Order: sequence, then C-alpha cells, then structure tokens
Amino acid sequence: MTYKLLAAIALALTTVAPAAFAGECEDNFSKSGGIFSGTDFSSRITVPDLSVKDAMGQMRGIMIAEKMDVITEDAETGTMLVEQRSTNTTRAIPTLIAISGEGNAATVQMTVKTEKGQIAKADAMRPYMCQLLAKVKGGKEGRAAAAQGAKTQNNADVTVKDVYVFSREIAREAKGNAVAVTARHKGRHYALRGRVDYVQEDGQDYNVSFDIPEQGSGLLQVPGDNEPRVGVACLFKPNQLANVLTFRKGDKVTFKGQFLRYDDFKRVLWLQNCVQTR
Repeated sequence: MTYKLLAAIALALTTVAPAAFAGECEDNFSKSGGIFSGTDFSSRITVPDLSVKDAMGQMRGIMIAEKMDVITEDAETGTMLVEQRSTNTTRAIPTLIAISGEGNAATVQMTVKTEKGQIAKADAMRPYMCQLLAKVKGGKEGRAAAAQGAKTQNNADVTVKDVYVFSREIAREAKGNAVAVTARHKGRHYALRGRVDYVQEDGQDYNVSFDIPEQGSGLLQVPGDNEPRVGVACLFKPNQLANVLTFRKGDKVTFKGQFLRYDDFKRVLWLQNCVQTR
C-alpha cells in the first residue's frame, strides 16, 4: 500500500464528518508497529441509542459501499473482517471491525492492518478512518441504515485475469494463509483467460481444467515467487453440456464463474456456475 494510494482515498472523501464523532475518532486514533513488521492503525467511536447488531449492519453497508469485501462476520462477538481487494500493484488490505455494547450505546472500533513493507502515513489514515466511522448513526436513522446495510452484498463486478497470473496470485496468498484464500475470494466473479487442459465429469457438473504451465517454461518470473503451481478448474452445470462437448485440449478460452473454494492439499481452486464468454 503506498502513500499515494492512501492520499487518493482520503482526498476522495468529500463528506464532512459530524464534529462530535470526528473529534472522538481523532482523539482515539493510534498507530502501532512499523514498515518492517506491519502497521496497525486504530480508532473508535461510541454511538448512543445503537445496538451491536444494528452497528454491524451499518458497518457492512458502509464498507461494501467503499468497494471492500466482507470476508467474515460474527454478530455474537461483534467482529467483522473486510478487505480492500488486491490489484496488480497493491496487496489486499484487511480491516478489522470490533463492536461492543455499553448500555444503550455501541462502541465501534476499526483497525486497518498493513503488512511489512507496505508504506502508510497516519496523516492519510486518520481522516480516512474517521470519515467512515462518522457514517455510523444511532436512533431511528441508525436502525433504518442497519436494515439496509445488512442486506448489502459484496461487489459483484467481474475481474478479468490471465489464468496463469491468477494462479500465481493464489499461490502467494496460500503461502501466507491458505485458509484465508477461500474466505477472501468465495463468491467473487472472475473471467479467466487461458487454454483448456482436460474435461471430465464431476458429480452432476462438468469439470474443465485450465492448462497452468510450470514455472521455468519460458514465462515471466517474479522475484521470490517460487511457490508450487495452483491448478484452476471451472465447474459447468448440466445445462452447459452442449458447449462443454465442443471444448478440446489446447483451445484458447475465457471462462466466467464464481470462486467456489481452494484446496491447499490438492493445490487446486474451483470456479462454479461457469459459462464461456467470447
């Protein structure tokens, strides 16, 4: 994460935060760690006439509106993990939300966690985080916002990638935390470009695997990217049989589907509900 990125995010936030919450958030803002170990930026606010459940619903809507994905949430413990998606130039940025009740009020704490080597400035993070926390409302307005936010779904846009590049990205993510791979990507829509390797039945579906070249086969290598290959397969429903029957090994294709799961033991990921796009 670069300072330029964070500054751009901060400048894009044009709504003025309510003075009370802005002051409370700024007063509670803290920074710990550093570039060599990773940095945590944290702050909190307390909102009157607000339950933990309604605060959770609001934060879900607020963070998804910021183009983040809700990775996991637990209403009983008042915790939520969201992420800004990784790009070709930046890694995924996790944000932990912790909500607790105090009488008829809710305290909402936000912690943005950067990895070692990522550069972030407190002067950019403080207004960015306080702007988001200032959107949490109490009372009747808060309950209405919570009901709407709880129904909000992660951004369903389609990410187009070369399948080899996608495979390498998953391999690097799995090295850090294999369990987080499925949690991070499940339900996201991808359109992957590559070549057909094999076609086989898989229960009621049809499994069409991409050909993922081994490293060292003339492809561009990324320094430090020495993780074993990750296979990529698409599951097609029975109503796609006519199309599946036309696939041949080596065909150049683009398949669109939803991320289903990653198996670190088999080192394979699957997309479901796949269709071919042209």
